[in-house]
Amino acid sequence: MNNDSLDNLKIEEQVEKYGKAVRIENIRLTNYKFFHGEFDLPVNGKSLLVYGEHGSGKSSVYNALELLTENSFTDFEKNRNIFAQDGEVLVEFGFTNGQELIISSDLEEMPDHVGFIPGLSIFKPMLDYKKLLSVHYASQVNQDKINLYYMFRKLLENYPVEYQGKKTILAEIEDYNEYFESLENVLKKELLKETNKYLERYFKADFIIDKFDFKTKIDRNNSTATPVINLLLDYKEHAIEKYHTFLNEARLSALAISIYMVAIKNLIDTLKNDSLKIIVLDDLLISLDMGNRLKLLEILKNEFSEFQIFFFTHDKGLYEIYKDKLDWKKYEFYLDDHDEIPGVIVKHGNSEIEMAKVFYAQKEYDACALLLRKGFEKTIKNYLTPKEQLGKNCEKLNLSNLINRAISKTNDEAKTILEKSNSDRQHILNPLCHINTKNIYSEELKNAISDLAKLKDLLR
Repeated sequence: MNNDSLDNLKIEEQVEKYGKAVRIENIRLTNYKFFHGEFDLPVNGKSLLVYGEHGSGKSSVYNALELLTENSFTDFEKNRNIFAQDGEVLVEFGFTNGQELIISSDLEEMPDHVGFIPGLSIFKPMLDYKKLLSVHYASQVNQDKINLYYMFRKLLENYPVEYQGKKTILAEIEDYNEYFESLENVLKKELLKETNKYLERYFKADFIIDKFDFKTKIDRNNSTATPVINLLLDYKEHAIEKYHTFLNEARLSALAISIYMVAIKNLIDTLKNDSLKIIVLDDLLISLDMGNRLKLLEILKNEFSEFQIFFFTHDKGLYEIYKDKLDWKKYEFYLDDHDEIPGVIVKHGNSEIEMAKVFYAQKEYDACALLLRKGFEKTIKNYLTPKEQLGKNCEKLNLSNLINRAISKTNDEAKTILEKSNSDRQHILNPLCHINTKNIYSEELKNAISDLAKLKDLLR
């Protein structure tokens, strides 16, 4: 790095300008669910990635965001933290347009001054593994087929349709036969093709949805008519009716994610350009392998780039991989149960390079070197595929061999910087990680920070 000034080693990223789209700037929870007292979570208009231990408050933040999809607030007091006998229960949001929303037990419905919010109630952008399970979870052992009618009725209740020459939504159609016909048209003409595109493009699925099968069943016990929607798949030109027993969990999750994402995407057009557009995802990927977990990121990047994304997970490994893939605001939640009232320890999820810059500025050179070495190893492993990280006998390669394999894959500037960073590792970083009397000049360490930052961008 040619500039001697440390100003080039920016610790804080600049907040992007998002145009007209309104975004969440800050979240404050007071005596709400897990949180006793005040809890501030700055978001700064960016997408948010949160890793949280079980019981550390992650779900409470998810529930707070869910309030934005509601039109009224009844029984809000029931959200009071069990240790908070006094004081108000509050959920407060600050937005990038300068407006604020304060939700309390006194608020009955969404106030007029936040007219950019109510659109969220149209498509309920909250998705967790429980909703995904509704696509393929069989409540009874050896259940023949899964009825998806009630899931689609809820998911698409605000879907825009034409009815009797007027524009309306599905939920407003009172005639049963007309409703069923309209729902069938939405699924067959607007969602089927797009869902299959997602399955092929993002998950490279070896199956497609053949059709949504609509019918009405009569309950013999009470003679009532029950609407039924069954999903029929085509697997390598073979019809699959009991897909929930045929597909493995990764394929089932890919199917469910594609259905939900396409439905949400198709509802975007109902929102104005300056509306708050968020999508909130909570532990979706429990059953997906790592390849498909990265495919979900592709969906978010390509299909929801105009959205502020909130992603919550209790999987630390997934968090470590995701945190460098998008420009997130990153936090880690850890349970603090040392006192009688449990709390949360929040760690800012800065990258190794960002933390190294902090320690460099504080002249803590050994801590800086340790983080740079860790960041270098992570960069190499993120660059190589899982297969490339194994030797001939499927043993895990050590770091030196991984670096050599990465060098063989690169060329031009990337190769030059990679070789320079490896030299930094051997002659600067490793000695500082051990008891060593060798003198290390600060300029060398500063250059090592710059080299690693360049390498990370080149191999991204």
